[in-house]
Amino acid sequence: MPNHNKDLQNPLKHEIAKSSFIVTVFTILGLGLSFLSSIIIAAKFGAGEHMDVFWASTTLPLFIITILSGSLNFTFIPVFAEYRTKNSPETWQVVSSFINLNIIVSIALCIIGVLTAYPLMSVITPGFSHEKLLKASELLRWLFPIIVFTLINELLASVYYSNRRFIIPSLNKIISPGITIIYVLLFHNSLSTKSIVLAMLTASFIQMFLLVIGFLKKKEFNYSLTLNFAHPGVLKILKLMTPLVLGMTLYSAVPLVDRFILSTLTTGSISHIGYAMKLLSAITPVIASGIAISVFPIMSTYAAEKNWVEFKKIINKSVRMLFFMSIPFVVLFGLYGKPIIQLFFERGAFKSIDTIAVYSAFAIYLISLPAIVIGSIISQSFYALQETKIIALIGVLMIILYIILCVSLVGSLSYLAIPISYAIYSNCTILTTTIVLKNKIKKLWPPLMLFLGKSSITALLSAGIVYPLMKFTSNNILTTPIVCALGFFLYFIIGKFLFSLEEPDLILQLLKNKIFKRANS
Repeated sequence: MPNHNKDLQNPLKHEIAKSSFIVTVFTILGLGLSFLSSIIIAAKFGAGEHMDVFWASTTLPLFIITILSGSLNFTFIPVFAEYRTKNSPETWQVVSSFINLNIIVSIALCIIGVLTAYPLMSVITPGFSHEKLLKASELLRWLFPIIVFTLINELLASVYYSNRRFIIPSLNKIISPGITIIYVLLFHNSLSTKSIVLAMLTASFIQMFLLVIGFLKKKEFNYSLTLNFAHPGVLKILKLMTPLVLGMTLYSAVPLVDRFILSTLTTGSISHIGYAMKLLSAITPVIASGIAISVFPIMSTYAAEKNWVEFKKIINKSVRMLFFMSIPFVVLFGLYGKPIIQLFFERGAFKSIDTIAVYSAFAIYLISLPAIVIGSIISQSFYALQETKIIALIGVLMIILYIILCVSLVGSLSYLAIPISYAIYSNCTILTTTIVLKNKIKKLWPPLMLFLGKSSITALLSAGIVYPLMKFTSNNILTTPIVCALGFFLYFIIGKFLFSLEEPDLILQLLKNKIFKRANS
């Protein structure tokens, strides 16, 4: 047994690194396009009534997608891995039946949503006028079909990931922002923010089409139109999903809570929070997605094999890497982010007052970044263990805390109550889940406080070193990105040579391997 694990270790590390690199490359390309699309959207629509209506209309569809796709991914993959480990001939009967069940359910949700769009918007945004509700409900009707396409995408992508195929599922990271740019540039005058909605709809359909074509062509994907919903494998997934869906209905309700409260505040509040959260959401996948997506199928396999030694090693290394990569964003962008927002967004309909409002919210949101990216791994470890009830219960308790914080703070802090509450909520969540996981799996990882302290001090030192340059250039919108890039470089240098952290070497080694491999291929 020890020899078997040793034989698997190096190829597995190489496979995880390769998968992470592929996903990360597409993520970075997508980030560039997504950032460009955000710049164009901000210039064309600003942060006023039209964008308030748009952000509000996307809330419910994205909420439903988050619940269903999240619960599907983290319950479907472990069961799929379990059947594949056993080489069961019924594996694809389970997969096909479950995919078909989700298609039926998502279509039903879509029809109900289209028919009840106006009353749904009335509940989500009670502070909206009748005119705003009419506009929002129209956009909502166009958005509901995205639920069907996205759920199919998520399920098929899960199968691709489980078979170590990462390129086609990752294409959506560049398809969606690319189409958004084209639609907004062509139709912003005639369709207003509806151009963004139609771009989202088109992109989700194209991604589904590409995944389906690849799915039907690959011999290892033996899909059929079977509807055996009573199969033990399907029932097991549904049993695992039920507490997770119930829990996620509450603890994924953060955007619903936000829109409900912000709709009662001044015009632009929804947009300012929307832009700030979008900036945070743009950073998160660059740090987390390459690791989280490629590691989860491996964790599920180890859990199915009950190989707890390797299971713990993956979690430990992933947590260290995610914190090391996230903390410089918190410090550098938190201190020096305003000129960057001004550089990219402040033009056209997006005014200087919007820059100040978005930066204020964004700087506070950044406090939650390490908790968010580490939470992606900690949560997935529960799903790999098929312990969905625990994570659901924690989520419910944390969203109750979030609601209490928002309601308590909004009177005195206005729209900033939302990011402040979110920062507290995120860090309390990761602290709680980590404690529970450590009790669940004894001796999960060595003490991390020294590493966390070294990484944090490294980030502060790098920010302090570039501070004179920032003052000398007077926070110039053109030089600030360069100074921040220098800060990131110094962070890696200080971490490697002053504090002897291993993470810079791991990142450099991965990059070298990929460069040499490309050169020799």
